[in-house]
Amino acid sequence: EKGAWISIIAYILLSIAKLVIAQIGNSDALRADGLNNASDVVASVAVLIGLKISRKPPDEDHPYGHYRVETIASLFAAFIMMFIGLQVIFDTIKKIINGQVSHSPDLLTAWTALVAAIVMFLVYRYNLNLSKKIESSSLNAAAQDNKSDALVSIGAFVGIIGAQFGLFWLDPLAALVVGIIICKTAWEIFKESTLTLTDGF
Repeated sequence: EKGAWISIIAYILLSIAKLVIAQIGNSDALRADGLNNASDVVASVAVLIGLKISRKPPDEDHPYGHYRVETIASLFAAFIMMFIGLQVIFDTIKKIINGQVSHSPDLLTAWTALVAAIVMFLVYRYNLNLSKKIESSSLNAAAQDNKSDALVSIGAFVGIIGAQFGLFWLDPLAALVVGIIICKTAWEIFKESTLTLTDGF
């Protein structure tokens, strides 16, 4: 639960900062990154609820306990992430088709993305170690999400810096890559969760 709370607090602060600064600094990549973190708040809350319910003792309806609720929480998180990922991809493609890519984002957006990447990498390391220690599948899913968020922020940083040198297409391209990474992470969590729920190897 401590790991899930750390993720939630980090995501709330980063998503607000990114969305506000992306609006001020005019960056598609940072906006996509901020939306990604906003989806992660909901996913982390689902993991937290799953962890709480999974600790309940066996009852009449659940003679083997409630531990599978944790896996259902991971599944729920995957659906939310996939929805946001597809939204980012479609919005970016629409902007590219409409020719709305000839702008250079403010440098403040680049530094915001870089700081966010460092913060998320630290959260990832903490949650990964914790998930191994307590053998938690949903916390491991949250840790993997933390890692992909750090990579997403680095991608946004590269895109914004490229746009400073006149490569305006790099900012929306970074946003597109962000969307693809979100969808890829969601698919991996979905695959692992469904395998666990169906007693697969």
